[in-house]
Amino acid sequence: MLHASVADRYVGHRTVFLRLLRLAFAAAGTYWILLYLLPLETHAALRSGQSIIYFILLSLWGFDYMREQKRLAVIIEAANSRNIPPRDVTLNDVEKSASLFSMFIPRSGFGGIVLPVLFITGLISAWILIIRQYVLAFSSM
Repeated sequence: MLHASVADRYVGHRTVFLRLLRLAFAAAGTYWILLYLLPLETHAALRSGQSIIYFILLSLWGFDYMREQKRLAVIIEAANSRNIPPRDVTLNDVEKSASLFSMFIPRSGFGGIVLPVLFITGLISAWILIIRQYVLAFSSM
């Protein structure tokens, strides 16, 4: 459990991000069922588009995991330096690393600007590619 000031900053955004990421993985995975219902001669062309989708989704998942590890480390360090439980660490206590607590809204610093933009563009491009794959599959039926 995080302090309300920290949780308000990113928990809602991260929940939305993870939900969209999981749905994208589910849509990309469900595509394989549709793919194997199609004739064999169309498989190679339709499978080739899946690799980039998984590359994007796994990269986004990895970047989120990396940032989550950094967020937790920052909170634990702040809690240890103040001798308080981690749930009592406020956003003011971790202000120098506040950009870690942003998923979609660009903040200050390189990671605070680049990674939220990467998360947004990565999700959008993955969803566009997933929809494109489904359109290609249905058009070849």
